[in-house]
Amino acid sequence: MRLKPWIWPATAALVALAAVVIGLLIVDRLGERAIERQQTAMAGAARDYFVAFAHDEGVTGLADTLNRHARVGAADGFRYALEDRSGRMLAGADVVSSLDAPGAGWRTVAEPDSSPKRLWRVLAQPLGGGYTLIVAEDLAARDALRAAVFRGSALAILIAALGAAIAGFGLNAMLLRRTRAIADTAERIASGDLSARAPVHPKGDVFDDLGASMNMMLSRIEELMTGMRTVADSIAHDLRSPLTRMKGALVRAADPQATEAVRLQALDDAHDEADIVLATLNALLDIAHAESGLSRENMQRIDVAALVLGIAELFSPVIEDAGQALITEAPSIPVLARAHPALLRQAVGNLLHNAVVHAGPGATVVVKVEDAGLGRARICVADDGPGVPAEHLGRVQERFVRLEVSRTTPGSGLGLALVAACAKLHGGRLVLGDNRPGLVAALELSDQRS
Repeated sequence: MRLKPWIWPATAALVALAAVVIGLLIVDRLGERAIERQQTAMAGAARDYFVAFAHDEGVTGLADTLNRHARVGAADGFRYALEDRSGRMLAGADVVSSLDAPGAGWRTVAEPDSSPKRLWRVLAQPLGGGYTLIVAEDLAARDALRAAVFRGSALAILIAALGAAIAGFGLNAMLLRRTRAIADTAERIASGDLSARAPVHPKGDVFDDLGASMNMMLSRIEELMTGMRTVADSIAHDLRSPLTRMKGALVRAADPQATEAVRLQALDDAHDEADIVLATLNALLDIAHAESGLSRENMQRIDVAALVLGIAELFSPVIEDAGQALITEAPSIPVLARAHPALLRQAVGNLLHNAVVHAGPGATVVVKVEDAGLGRARICVADDGPGVPAEHLGRVQERFVRLEVSRTTPGSGLGLALVAACAKLHGGRLVLGDNRPGLVAALELSDQRS
């Protein structure tokens, strides 16, 4: 069951209210104890002072002091009086004379004829010679002080709670707004809008980091989905012709009126077209394996120079038959890098095949291997043929891209796409450039294990 959206704010408000009430009760209790300790300490200090004063100045001097104190009054709630042996008040506040003085220690008594009832804490301190100092504390003054402390504390707590509530609701609104924006983006993606992106602000908080990471993921998903649609369209387009020709060849082979020679030729034609289809599908599978990273488990540390020179030697007769020249350059020492041998052979072979097909007769093909250090290697295949226009250097690495509109030369447009996938598997990249004239293809390998 999904909770209503107001459940969490209401729960938070109740918890905050309970915390405020408990806080006020604690403050009131602690304030009461603190005031009681303070007042008791003040009463004790006053008692000790007047006892010492009576000892130094005598009873007459003490009586004069208490009378002056009574006339001036005291804001601290304390009243004092001096009594003789018979209990007759000699000096001090008149209100004290109406209170029943305790025999010993502090005692709480009510002021006679007071309405509302007024309580005092009274202490009788013998001074010697039959005289007694009466110290009385007005509890109403203590209660007023306690109430003032409570009001101040309550106001401070309420202001803090209000500020926290405002900040909390503001933060909650911000969080809901930011998460809602990300959720809206996800809903748009789910509905088929692959161009949707999460909003990212320049302040760079955690939501912006999340949005940026999400946008990178969405860009990759859009790229893959676009690639899938392109691949599907390209497969349908590029396989339609060989499959149509294969069907035509099989129809000719099945014609009962056809001669034996015609039938055999038709079967050979169908076989050739089937090879084209299988080669295209195998190339797609190789690219898919390379891009998925499943081939990393077969990677090992090899001598890249030896592998490349071996492939170049195998292509040497093909290059000569095409009327081209081959030049190889490699260090005299091994160029070690972590690589997938079979896939790397196929990638280098694709680069050489691409040069043979497109450079034309009389071209020179240069194969170079360089040690880039730190377990990295660089394989370059360059020719001085017509090359590739600069605006198409990025496109030719995509699947089924062929610059020859007529598509009369053999090929499926997957050769460089496989090389690019191989470079990505090896933590590197395929860089195409202008050889002035011709094309230079640089396959960069890195010793990345992730």
